[in-house]
Amino acid sequence: MIQAQPIFFTPKRLSAWLALFAAIIGLVHYTTPYSQGLGLLWQTIVNYDVTNYQHLITNMTYLPRLAVAVLCGFALAVAGAVMQFVLRNPIASPTTLGVAAGAELGMVLGLLLIPSQLVIGGFIPAFLGGCLATALVFALSAKRGFSPVHMVLAGMVVSLFFGSMNTMLVLLHEQQLASVFVWGAGTLNQNDWSSATTLLPLVTIPVVLLLILQRPLSALQFGDNVAGSLGVNVKQIKLLCLTLSIFVTAAVVSEVGLIGFVGIVAPALARMLGARALQQQILLSGLIGAVMLLVADLIIQPFSGAGGELLPTGAMTALLGAPFLLWLLQRKSLQSDLKARDETPQAYHHRRFLPVAVGLLAVLMAVLAVAVLVGKNQQGWTFTTSLLVFEFRAPRVFVALLAGIGLAFAGTIIQRVSNNPMASPEILGISSGAALALVIGAMLGVAVERHEQMLLGTTGALLVTGLVWLLGKRHNFAPSQTLLTGIALSAGLDAFLRIAMSSGQDNVQALLTWLSGSTYLVSYSDIALLLVGVILVGGIALASHRWVELIGLGEVTASSIGLDCRKVRLMLLILVAALTTLCTIVIGPLSFIGLLAPHMARSLNQYRASSQMMTAALIGGVIMVAADWMGRVLWFPWQFPAGLLASLLGGAYFLYLMRK
Repeated sequence: MIQAQPIFFTPKRLSAWLALFAAIIGLVHYTTPYSQGLGLLWQTIVNYDVTNYQHLITNMTYLPRLAVAVLCGFALAVAGAVMQFVLRNPIASPTTLGVAAGAELGMVLGLLLIPSQLVIGGFIPAFLGGCLATALVFALSAKRGFSPVHMVLAGMVVSLFFGSMNTMLVLLHEQQLASVFVWGAGTLNQNDWSSATTLLPLVTIPVVLLLILQRPLSALQFGDNVAGSLGVNVKQIKLLCLTLSIFVTAAVVSEVGLIGFVGIVAPALARMLGARALQQQILLSGLIGAVMLLVADLIIQPFSGAGGELLPTGAMTALLGAPFLLWLLQRKSLQSDLKARDETPQAYHHRRFLPVAVGLLAVLMAVLAVAVLVGKNQQGWTFTTSLLVFEFRAPRVFVALLAGIGLAFAGTIIQRVSNNPMASPEILGISSGAALALVIGAMLGVAVERHEQMLLGTTGALLVTGLVWLLGKRHNFAPSQTLLTGIALSAGLDAFLRIAMSSGQDNVQALLTWLSGSTYLVSYSDIALLLVGVILVGGIALASHRWVELIGLGEVTASSIGLDCRKVRLMLLILVAALTTLCTIVIGPLSFIGLLAPHMARSLNQYRASSQMMTAALIGGVIMVAADWMGRVLWFPWQFPAGLLASLLGGAYFLYLMRK
């Protein structure tokens, strides 16, 4: 009996593999130290001379870096393949499920809490952090039947929340965690073979165990009931395989930091190349992941260090992987997988707007009074009515208030326009687009004046908004597709930001605090800019509440009553871009406000467009003012950016909201 040849070994694809291998050899030749190509590499391997400094540098930096790239790419791809197979989720991966962010938090906590006398590697706390993140994601998505979209959304929220905690810890312990920022972006720089020798057993042993478990694992593709009838303990085998995947991810994160998208792209490519059996998927995904990370690292090596900067490889993989995920999300087979377990709508219970608004307004006035009058100094808590103190605190308080109002308006509009309660300016990448445009402007020295920043930021926000709109048209703005498109865009744009921030330029490094959502250096001119912008654009949004209401009914219904949906949707998206840009220019990119405030407004039973916008605006103002005050006084003399505290507060509430 003649065995069928695997699809990925057809003559045409074999020639493609050979071409890829030749390209890798060419890249290695080009990136070998001292521009001596493969000759130096061969001499170093075959005739190593410890007295030759060229051999020494090649053996202690270049070769270990290649080995680590291959090991990490293989490990993350295998972890992604197993997660996707076990969970039957085509977009599951160490990054989308929050495992990598949890491992990073565990690593940071390990550096801070574990005494240096105890010889415990960073892997153990990273593994525990990854387990915690996974447990959170499973707990949050259990009531929704572990649907693919809900699991990814839970992973995204956990990642944002843990990322905010990481940033806070870095700000609190700057000396101890000075290298975490670049390390967290995924850097493969090596000084010896220690990382490679550490990773080799930590990756090899779990992969061998997964291959041994392939028979019971393969039964899972027939469904849990069938697998159980065949004698497979479904819960135990799933738990064991996910634990091994977390183990492998934690090993990578503890050595090189966060590297995204390899765990999504490699298994998808393996399936596209015809890998069907689990063993084939594991091995082919690992091979593709190793090649993918190796090529990404070889590409950036000539540019890293040219001006004293360090380009993170993890950011480059996100830059390469984001377009692939966007393309993958447009495939009909993936769309059907995502729609298979969508959620059912909930019942509505309306509540009068006026009592809710009066109550929130009273809360806002109280928070404003506390933020302006109550503070802290070296002697402790203080209550002051000094005009001098008011002049110092007022700009920060009112900028935070207006930014919260503006982003709440933007979040409400984008959720209703896309008919997606999980959409927001930050999740759809609109905030990142505005921030990236401003960072590029700072790098090029073209965005100095406020009007130039406004124009540049609005252009970036509009480009991202337009891209979301164009991609959304193909699937009629289905909530799950739009959400995942935004996540992919955000990841790609954040990778650009990481690369830009690693350029080493002084005017770009000065934006680090601003990127955390800071009110430190705001002035009365910022208040005037935000006040005029929020009143003008927010007023237009409120005046357009009937359009917002009708567009939420769906394309067919709105068009049948004479509404030009395309023009209305475009105008509303321009309003979202303008509000997002205004807030981003003054206070930096903020997380969770545009997502959380509309949700909280709905939890107060405000469903009409106008009442939801007004309620969300009051809630957004309360959250931002409270976050700015807490960041200013609770850890005195340290001060935390308002955006960072808002992310922690919003993330904690949103985790609770998803659990309900």
